Amino acid sequence: MMRWHRLCVGFLAPLLIYIVVTGAGIQLADMSALVSKAPENNPDMLMMRQHISGPDNYSVVRWPDYTAAPLPANLDYVEAVRKAAALGRAAAPGADLRLVELRMVRGRVAAHVQMGERQLMFDLATGATVPATDLPPAPPGRDFPAARASFKFLHRFNYLGQIGTSLNLVAGIGFAILIFTGLVHYVRLYRMRVRLRKTALAWRAGGWWRDLHRWTAMVAGVLVIWITASGLLLSLDNVGAFVHGLTQSRPTRPNVFDGDLSSPLNDAELAGMTRTTLVAFKRTEPATALKVLRLRYFAEFPQGVVIAADAATSQLVFNAATGSRMAMWEKGYPDLGFPSGWEWHQKLKQIHRGDIFGMPGRWLDTFGGLALLYLSLSGAVMYLQLWSRRRKAGRAAWLWRR
Repeated sequence: MMRWHRLCVGFLAPLLIYIVVTGAGIQLADMSALVSKAPENNPDMLMMRQHISGPDNYSVVRWPDYTAAPLPANLDYVEAVRKAAALGRAAAPGADLRLVELRMVRGRVAAHVQMGERQLMFDLATGATVPATDLPPAPPGRDFPAARASFKFLHRFNYLGQIGTSLNLVAGIGFAILIFTGLVHYVRLYRMRVRLRKTALAWRAGGWWRDLHRWTAMVAGVLVIWITASGLLLSLDNVGAFVHGLTQSRPTRPNVFDGDLSSPLNDAELAGMTRTTLVAFKRTEPATALKVLRLRYFAEFPQGVVIAADAATSQLVFNAATGSRMAMWEKGYPDLGFPSGWEWHQKLKQIHRGDIFGMPGRWLDTFGGLALLYLSLSGAVMYLQLWSRRRKAGRAAWLWRR
């Protein structure tokens, strides 16, 4: 087992250390924004939440929604949607109505519509045009300048193109081998010590690098396995998407991640879509208010999208014809390529960085990442120390069996 352990260190140490350092950079950028209670439009906060509710063309929730007031409890939604559509058609006659949305802006109910390519917003009470600066902000995009984005660019080897994702998979496999062989070696040593009536789980032997390596692995072992296993699954999903993309012919539809997949709305169907969406939302969240209501077609599905006034500012999407809850990746949506599907891919990200368990999970994940960094560095140092002693004894080979 130690031979395989040393082989991994000998061949993969630079890659593993690089992966851990860049991954820790992502986590520390996140923690800095979270602990300092950065504003919702902080670049790292924006990048942290990107894609949680779906690709950019699917996600409706925007950073102002996290602090926005809910829509009035007594709002006549059917009439409000009708008026919003009428304001849009009057402002852009002849253009297709692509979405109708109600949200709060500066303490007043605003009507947001898309007419063809134009985004318009009106004060629902007066019909006055709302300044373009109050329109829902665009998603941050892939090249958004943020510390988190820079570390992620490095962590995923994006500078090498799609093939760079395979290096994450190699690193994940390497970490898995190191963890397995390290655990087997520890158990074997412990059994030998038990036979000598030395039952302490931790002991000193082989210098302080080795002592701290052993103790760190014991204390943070579960966290290290958590980070490694979730990272390995994520890399498998990314490589699967890459391979899937290679097997597909060039798409004829818009970019599935941020292209326009909408279809025109018909004024006659707006009232029914509104009622169906509201009934479905109240059935799902009976005690929760709304912050945003959007009606649209996405990939030819009539949808009612609700941003809930709950602790997470959740996005819920309903089929506006049937009232059924819709996922972020349905049969009939454009193929995004991930074998696990969009939801599970995002869930794996949340598991990997710990926020699936809230701030306690974030702290544990941060500690686990720093432990993994030390284990990678100390493993490399111990390997070099052992190789140096062997070289002085006339055995300069970089790899050896015992």
